Amino acid sequence: MNTEKGEYYGAALNSFVLAFGESNSVVQKILADAGVDGIDPERWYDYDWSIAIYDRIAQEVGQAAVAEVGRAMIETAALPPGIDSVQAILMSLGAWFRLNARGPVGDIFCTIEGEHSATIVRTQRGSCALNIGIIAGGCARYGAQALIEHAAGECQDQGEATCTYHVSW
Repeated sequence: MNTEKGEYYGAALNSFVLAFGESNSVVQKILADAGVDGIDPERWYDYDWSIAIYDRIAQEVGQAAVAEVGRAMIETAALPPGIDSVQAILMSLGAWFRLNARGPVGDIFCTIEGEHSATIVRTQRGSCALNIGIIAGGCARYGAQALIEHAAGECQDQGEATCTYHVSW
């Protein structure tokens, strides 16, 4: 394991290809601009290079498309046993993230605030829209529509270290 440099698992990165369709011209352009023909789901990629793919999607298609990639990512994700509710999936996001990223890339912390609310803090460099899509996708996976409010102040899209989300369902 390479602990000096952050890495991102190809299966998670490949979610944008799955969300848009492999033959989509936008996908092909983004991959070509990144210097690859495709994403190998069994390979580990440089974390910053991987996050740049999501940034490129935002530039080419928009933030809503990045959120849809996050939804697709969590909808197809293999989850640990025992995940059977919105609360359980939100509490497991940190463990799920660590299955798909390694090295010094941050973490995800969730605090359940009430029966239908939680606060999530994401400390890894990433895309705010991707974060929101993952949270919404996690809630939807268990039949809940989430209201996700970004806390005032820090935002990863503005180069800050964290994003904090208040989630209710």
